[in-house]
Amino acid sequence: MSKVIEELEVKVAFLEDALSKLSDEHYRQQKDLDILKNQHSMLLERINRRDDTVDSVVSSDDERPPHY
Repeated sequence: MSKVIEELEVKVAFLEDALSKLSDEHYRQQKDLDILKNQHSMLLERINRRDDTVDSVVSSDDERPPHY
């Protein structure tokens, strides 16, 4: 019976180690995901600002010059 208990204790130790590693990996991935979300938001803002700038330039180019 003590052999069975010893084997279970070894399995539990390995499972605890695996759980700890998974938890660390999950934390790292969540941190990376937060960084990527922030970068995505910043890129969308830059694209929107650039679109606004292009729209204003295009609208002024569409006007006919006064000599026509």
